[in-house]
Amino acid sequence: MNDMIELFNKANQSGFETFRKLSDINRQAFQKLLEQQLDLTTGLVDVSMKHLDQAGKAKGYQELLTLQTDLLRDCSRKMVVSYKNGHEILDDARNSMTQLMDDSVKAAEETVRHVSTVAKKAA
Repeated sequence: MNDMIELFNKANQSGFETFRKLSDINRQAFQKLLEQQLDLTTGLVDVSMKHLDQAGKAKGYQELLTLQTDLLRDCSRKMVVSYKNGHEILDDARNSMTQLMDDSVKAAEETVRHVSTVAKKAA
């Protein structure tokens, strides 16, 4: 009976530890994505301010169109970089979660084997 209580406690502790690790992975991914979003916003504001300043100095319609084209190109580049970085963050989180689940399955298999051994002894 003590073996069963010990196994139950071990399983609960393992579940709690897995949940804590999963929460850490989610928190880290959220934090990195938030930082990425703030960097993107800051970058886009900087580009816009630079082009706004240049637009005030434009000497004609053609130069203004060129500046707007440059603005769109710069913003697009920042968006692509942000997309790629965000994708890497989520990919890392997915890989961490996959590893965590693989480890959890192995631990569960070990627990089942141990329960089987304890049940055979009790019988």
